[in-house]
Amino acid sequence: METIKAQISYHGNQSVSVDTVDPEMSLDEREQRTWAAFVTMRRDLEAALASSLADNGLSVSDFEVLARLSQTPGGEMRARDLAAAIGWDKARLSKHVARMAGRGLIERREAADDRRGQIVAIAPQGERVMATAVPNHVAAVRHHFFDLVDADELDVLERVMKRINARATEER
Repeated sequence: METIKAQISYHGNQSVSVDTVDPEMSLDEREQRTWAAFVTMRRDLEAALASSLADNGLSVSDFEVLARLSQTPGGEMRARDLAAAIGWDKARLSKHVARMAGRGLIERREAADDRRGQIVAIAPQGERVMATAVPNHVAAVRHHFFDLVDADELDVLERVMKRINARATEER
């Protein structure tokens, strides 16, 4: 069996190279360029959006929690449901919620129907921060993403992203 080099390029000129025996495990040049462009776009877009949120004193994780709570009746959720909704494990959510509560963005209380459960609710301070952060975040998303995508590309992009998300979530 012939051994070939498989390469995946990241961030321009950097690449990771490994020996492989299966040509199917290798990316061709076009796939490498596309993957590198995706990895770079994801990194840079996340950094740009994080910077915009930081202007409002929020991290991306803070915004994710507050946005999810803002979309629910009464602005509250059981902690386990919030963790599932944003794809976090219970330990990560617990630590992050404690930090956010310390900053007055959210409130925690025992669930009335289950003493082991916890309710996480957006606090008045969290609502005030979101009143400014949401319009700024939408403007940043529009500037860094939607302004650069043609209307006829949106449907294709949505279909591709849904297909990729479905594969990624089914294999977890």
